Formats: sequence, structure tokens, C-alpha cells
Amino acid sequence: MDFDDRYGWTDRLLHRVAFRLPLAQRTLADVGATLYRDALQDVSVEAPVFVSSLPRAGTTILLRLLWQTGRFATHTYRDMPFVLAPMLWRRMSGGVAAGTPARERAHGDGLKVSSRSPEAFEEMIWKHFWPAHYSENSIRPWGPEDSNPEFDTFFETHMRKVLALHRDEDGDRDEDARPRRYLSKNNLNIARLAAPPPGLRQGTFLIPFRDPVQQAASMHRQHERFLQIHEDDDFVREYMAAIGHHEFGKGLKPVNFGGWLDEAPGDPDALPFWLRYWTASYRFVLEHAGTSAHLVSYRRLTDAPSQALSALSDALDLPGDRLTAQADDLRAPRTHPVDDAAIPAALRREAEAVYDALDARAAV
Repeated sequence: MDFDDRYGWTDRLLHRVAFRLPLAQRTLADVGATLYRDALQDVSVEAPVFVSSLPRAGTTILLRLLWQTGRFATHTYRDMPFVLAPMLWRRMSGGVAAGTPARERAHGDGLKVSSRSPEAFEEMIWKHFWPAHYSENSIRPWGPEDSNPEFDTFFETHMRKVLALHRDEDGDRDEDARPRRYLSKNNLNIARLAAPPPGLRQGTFLIPFRDPVQQAASMHRQHERFLQIHEDDDFVREYMAAIGHHEFGKGLKPVNFGGWLDEAPGDPDALPFWLRYWTASYRFVLEHAGTSAHLVSYRRLTDAPSQALSALSDALDLPGDRLTAQADDLRAPRTHPVDDAAIPAALRREAEAVYDALDARAAV
């Protein structure tokens, strides 16, 4: 996706105003909660689903598969840039972006997005309430010492807003076909597994994973791609930082899982850095993922999609064949060429051991 095509100067100005005035977003969110109090009264958050993992693991594919069942409500591009106030912003914008045509997203991976596509914007809320976790160069995982009742209340209300908004938009559908559950894709939610706030504790985590070297190679490739994109267009860097996407490029902020960044992580311009990141991240997942978290092998998902999607339906208590009907849409990920000599043998063995442990625990 070319940001010049999607975001003209007026759109960029609006986004920058929204990004740089977080308190204004919070005020609009509070106003919306008051205006739509009646509409929110009968909305409850039941069995939400949180898709989370390191990038390039299949999180976007899982998000889309679940979204297309019609059972979930989640953020779409229409919520930008006032993500904290989705109901009020939809009323103010009047559906201006509703007809935006689909274009390939900036990752260059063939996936197309339009204004109605689901996307990962939830992290904007976390950044607003937890700024101390985001340093200049890294992100600190959440722990038992982190508690914020104000966030807990806001996040619960926010999920209800997203549900109410989509139920209203799908009002012409049969009651059984309307979205009933909140869904998010937020890669940074795995950083909260050690001490998830109440909003996360009431839901189910889906944590996909891929072959460590290939996933690391894909992350490395995306980092190089976004370094160039950010060099060419600073708005893209600002946009990604504002929505909490610090995975790649000039805004890179790895999560310091287990203090791995305090040791000798290496250079992000080299593949071993990304393989060390992969290993530290999924070791953290293995240590902290509880019974409400389901590990999803992307290899199994693409090698045997019908069986994998059936198992996923059972795990999430989804009706009928809403997932298995999409089995033909799944494809194996692209294979990236790798210089094996550049990877220390000990690091590869460590990553493979973590992968084997993930595969042994995987529900799908």
C-alpha cells in the first residue's frame, strides 16, 4: 500500500492532530461513553479473543479468518485516527472512508486492505495508559506490579463500544448472524501474559508461531523494508509509532523479554538479532501462557487446514463450518533464502528446542 495514495495532505494533518493530542482522544472517548450510555447498557463482553504473537507468525491471517465468520467485532481502518472513541468518531466522520478501495498493505506480502478491513489498532489504548513501558529503544513486559484500575474500566467500556458499533452496523442481519464477541489482533499482548489485566483474563489468547529461522528471516526482511519506507516518508514512521507498531524500521522497539536486550542481542540489520528475539519471545510465551492460551502451529494450519480450522472452531466454541469453509484460502508462507553460516550453531539449537516445545504444546 502506497501511503501517498491512501493519505493525502488533509488526511495526514488529521492523523497528526489525533496522534499528538492523546488527551483530546481520551476526552472524546469519555463524551462518547456518556452520549451512548443507553446503547451500551445491554452490551456485555463475553468470551473475547486476543490474537497475539511476534510479527510474521500468521496473526493477520488468523484475524481475517475469525472476522469472516461474522461472529466477531474488531477495529477496522474506519476507526482511524480516533481509535479511543470509535462510536463518536464514526458519527462525526459520517462514514467518509466507507468506500475506500482495497489496496496492498505496506508489508508487500500481497494482503489487501480497505477501510472495512480488520486491523491492529488496540495498542493505542495501552500506550495512552502505560507510557512508562515504552522507552526510547525497547518495551518493558507487564508484571504483577502493574495495576491500573482506570485502564481496566476504560478497556472494558471500549470493548463494549466496539461490539455496540458493529452490532448497530449489522442491524439488518439475523440476530444469530450479528457479531457477539470482541476480537483483537495485538502483537504486544504477549508481553502481558505474565500478569494480564482483567480485560485480557476474561478472554482466549491465540498465539501462532512459525519455523524460527523462517519467521526471523521474514521479520528481518520487513525491518529492512520499513527502514527504507521510513526514510522515504516520515509520516509512515509517525503513523506506525502512534498506533503502537514498533516492530520494524526506524521506530523499532523490541520487547525486552527476560532481559535479553541487556545481554548481547546483536545488530537488527543482521539475522541473528531476530532469531535471538524469536527465542526470547517464545520462551516467555512457554513460561507464562496459561490454560486460556492456545498455541497455533502455522505449519499445521497450512499443511492440514480443514483439520486445523476444525480444532480451532472447537477451541473457540464457534458454530458450524464458519472457519472450515475458509480452508482453501490458506497457503503456506513464503520461504526466505537464509545464509546458514551467519547463524551461530548454539543459537539455532536453542531456537529449535523452543520450537519443539511450542509444537508439543500446540492446540492446533
